[in-house]
Amino acid sequence: MKTDANTAAPLAGGVFDLWEETNGVPGLQTSGVNPDTQVGAACTTGANGLCVRTVEVGTYYWRETAAPPGYQLPASPVFGPLVLTPANASAGVQVTAA
Repeated sequence: MKTDANTAAPLAGGVFDLWEETNGVPGLQTSGVNPDTQVGAACTTGANGLCVRTVEVGTYYWRETAAPPGYQLPASPVFGPLVLTPANASAGVQVTAA
């Protein structure tokens, strides 16, 4: 969920990429000879501030690539790792990006 850091209100217009940890190297790698794998196209948050993806069990990272109008990208635009397991798959996992 993309929110305003001061008010916690949901924000529309944040653009995020979802990446799956596939190269065995901790942390997100988006380039080089063996990057992690981008999952689908970029996602833009709606009025509810959410980007939602249905994925398989695994480890994932959201990376904010564009801030909503009037906002700046956070100093650390990568959120994760988010680990989806058989035990938490039905509930899903969520991160808040302020």
